[in-house]
Amino acid sequence: MTRLKSVVVLTMLVVVALVVGACSSDDDSSSAPVQINLPDGRTVTVPETPQRIVTLGGQWTDVALSFGVTPVGYYDAQELQTKTKSPWFGNKLDDSVLIDPNADVVGAVAKLKPDLILAPGFAAMAEGFDKLQKMAPTIDKISGQDVDPWQDMVTLMGTILHQPDKAKEIIAGVDGKIGALAAEFPGLKGKTYSFAYLYGSDQISVLGDQNDGAAKLFSQLGLTMSPTAAKKSKETGQPRFQVSTENIDLLDGDLLVAASQTPKLQERVEGLPGYKGLPSVKSGAVAMLSTLAITGLNEPSPNSIPYALDKMKPALKAAAEEK
Repeated sequence: MTRLKSVVVLTMLVVVALVVGACSSDDDSSSAPVQINLPDGRTVTVPETPQRIVTLGGQWTDVALSFGVTPVGYYDAQELQTKTKSPWFGNKLDDSVLIDPNADVVGAVAKLKPDLILAPGFAAMAEGFDKLQKMAPTIDKISGQDVDPWQDMVTLMGTILHQPDKAKEIIAGVDGKIGALAAEFPGLKGKTYSFAYLYGSDQISVLGDQNDGAAKLFSQLGLTMSPTAAKKSKETGQPRFQVSTENIDLLDGDLLVAASQTPKLQERVEGLPGYKGLPSVKSGAVAMLSTLAITGLNEPSPNSIPYALDKMKPALKAAAEEK
C-alpha cells in the first residue's frame, strides 16, 4: 500500500538520556512522551513507554507480539467466530484476555487498567470510544485506508516503544521473505490476480482498491490487480465491492485468491457454470484459503503474511508457470 506522507506524524516531545537495552542497544529506549497526529485531526500523547497495552484489532495484536510485547487484552474476530486462535499467534496470548465486542467492551477494557489502547475502527462507537480515551491514550485508524498499512503500524509501535531499530528489523524481515518468494517465482511479474471472499448464498466481495494492504503485498510479488476489478471498484466507489455469484466471470485474474464462509458455499461457487472457465481455474492457479488464512491477507501483519504466503505457494507457482 502506498504510504501517505501526511498520515502519521511522529514527534518526540522530550529528549532524555538514552537508556541502552540489552536487546536493542541502538534504539532509543527512553520514556520520553510521544505525540501522534492522527488523520481524524486528533492528537494523542503517549506519556511514557506503555506496559499494559490493549489491542482491539488483529493487526495491532500481531504487531505488538512482533516486538515481544504481549497485550493484556485483545480482540480477534476470527477467534471469536471459529473458537481458534489465529495460527501465527501461537500460544503467546494464552495469558491475555479475549475481548468480545458484543459484550461490554468499555467495562472489559477498564478491568485491564491499560496505559495504551489500540482500537482501529472503534471510533464509530462514539460514546464508548470517548470512555476509552479517558482511560488511556487511544489510537483509532492511522491512515485513510480501510486497512492500515502494516509497515506504518510497525513503525508507529517502534516509536511508541522507543525501539525504532527493532521496527526496521521487523519490516526488513517480512519484506525479505516476500522478496525471496518473488525471486523464486519470477514468472509472477506482470500476471494479474483476483482477490475475493465468498459469503452468503449469492454474494462475492471483491478487492478493487490498488492501495489496499493486501494489494500492496501482491504488488511486491510482481502481480497486478485485475483491471476488471480495479475498474469496477472505481465505478462503484467501493474499495471492496459486492457482486452476485452469477457475475463470477469478473474474477478473471491469472491468479485467484479466495476464501469461503462455509465449505458448502465453496462447493456451490465451484459448481457455477462460469467457474471452470476462469483463467486461474484452467491453470490451477487458485488458492482457496481458510477464513483464518485470508484474514492474514485482508489485514496483513508481520506474522500473518508469511503464514498466508505459505498457504498460497502452490497457486503462486502455477500462476508463475502459466504461459
